Amino acid sequence: MAKKKKDPFAEEIEYEIVSKSEMKRDMIELQELGERIIALPIKKSMELPLSEMMKAAVRETDRVGKNEAMRRHMQYIGRLIRSEDIPAIREALDLLDPSSESYGRVTGQQEQWRTRLIKDPDSIAAFIEQFPTVNRQHMRTLIRNAAKEMSGETPKPGSNYKNLFKAIKEQYNEKDDSLLP
Repeated sequence: MAKKKKDPFAEEIEYEIVSKSEMKRDMIELQELGERIIALPIKKSMELPLSEMMKAAVRETDRVGKNEAMRRHMQYIGRLIRSEDIPAIREALDLLDPSSESYGRVTGQQEQWRTRLIKDPDSIAAFIEQFPTVNRQHMRTLIRNAAKEMSGETPKPGSNYKNLFKAIKEQYNEKDDSLLP
C-alpha cells in the first residue's frame, strides 16, 4: 500500500474548543453589562458609544413590563450588545462609576489641576493648551476667587473652590465628547 504524502500547502486549521458553559457565562456577562447600561439615567446611557439599534433598545426598556417581559428584553439587549464595541462601553461605564479605578484616576487629575491652578495662576497657560475651548476669562475669575478663599488664615473651600472644580470637570467632559465618533 502506498503512503499518502502530506500536502505542504495545506494549512492546518486549529479550532478553539469552547464549552457550552463558557459560552453561556460570556452571554450572561454581556447581559449584565446591558443591565448596567439600563440602570443608568437615559441621558447618560445615550452618551455611551452604542449603535442606534442598541440605543433604541435601551429607550424601549421603560415601556417593557415586569418579570418575563423584562427578562426577554434583557436577553435581547444581551444579543444586541454582542455586535457592539465592548471594551469602549466598559471604559465609558467605568468613567461613570465612582468605585472604578478609571473614575478615581480622572477625578484625581481634575483635583490636581485645581490645586495647581490655585497655587500657580500662571499655570493657566498649560491648562488652556490642553483644553483650548475653555472660556479664559471665566476660568481666571474662578481661579482668582478660589485663591482668595484658600488664602485666609484657615483655608476653607467655598463655592468658588467647588465651581472651579466643576469648570475643570466640564472641560474634561467636553474633551471626551470631542474624541467620540
